[in-house]
Amino acid sequence: MLVVGGSGGIGKAIAGCYGERAVVWSRRTGVDATDPHSLAAAAHALFAAHGAPWALVHTVGDFAEQPLLATSAASFSQLLRSNLDSTFHALQAVVPAMVQAGRGRVVLFAAAGVERGRAMSRAPVYFASKAAVVQLGRSLAAEVAKAGVLVNVVAPGLIRHADSHQDSQQRLLPRVRVGRIGTVRDVTGLVQWLLEPANDYVTGELFTVDGGLQL
Repeated sequence: MLVVGGSGGIGKAIAGCYGERAVVWSRRTGVDATDPHSLAAAAHALFAAHGAPWALVHTVGDFAEQPLLATSAASFSQLLRSNLDSTFHALQAVVPAMVQAGRGRVVLFAAAGVERGRAMSRAPVYFASKAAVVQLGRSLAAEVAKAGVLVNVVAPGLIRHADSHQDSQQRLLPRVRVGRIGTVRDVTGLVQWLLEPANDYVTGELFTVDGGLQL
């Protein structure tokens, strides 16, 4: 399997569940997910060595807690590159080979609440980019379903890991119905379920993992 962004945070935890079966693409491994040329070179090497991966999990995505009018043009561009561009380029680099192989699973990452139809004032550009990821995932799911490739999106809420924004999480904790901040295990279990061979009839779905934050 292939984890894009698997050197830290949730991506690292997912890759760890699969051990040596997981290939990690990140800047730490020499792959820039926002650069289509870097991704194309990495994909060429991966296909030559292993063929098309049976699963692609994309977890890349910078976060910035900034009001819309306080967001600089540079920050806006960076958030779109990290969250949206990297998703688009990774899909184009890898999914055609999965389609050709006639099988595969794709799991993308959005953020809890992006489909609620309400203002996301805390981090509007981040949430807008993640809403676009949901649309990419659903559109791709429809496009490749008959080729045997399933595409789903996971939308985490407050998940604590080494790279998470813990001050923000503590501030929002009183709104989490289950009364705690999530752990990476709360997310990895869902991803593993989506990648199970027996789970071959679920595609185009958005799965929210937020302990009831959006209720």
